[in-house]
Amino acid sequence: MSEQSRKTIEVRGFLHLDAVFRKKGTIPLIMGLEDPITGIELAAKLEITLDEIEVIFVNGFVQELDYMIYPGDRIAFLPPGCPGPYRIALGFYGKNKSNESNFKIKKKE
Repeated sequence: MSEQSRKTIEVRGFLHLDAVFRKKGTIPLIMGLEDPITGIELAAKLEITLDEIEVIFVNGFVQELDYMIYPGDRIAFLPPGCPGPYRIALGFYGKNKSNESNFKIKKKE
């Protein structure tokens, strides 16, 4: 990993969030990051409201929005509305009564 990539993160968006990121620059959006932040903090920096995000992917694994993101990570935001079969394949499913995502985090074996 180069020194440059150790101080940056790659950010992408799925569905309508892809257009949001394209307006901010090239895809993936490369952002400088010196210190770890949560997905919630990253969304705020990118001016994306939390109701536009159902889950985030960090280095290919679905995570909760309060998951810590570190320099060198690859991030993708997924908004609500992902079709059913993809939800299971990606590792999350349904919504509970409080409108929060229900998902299981895939563990590396």
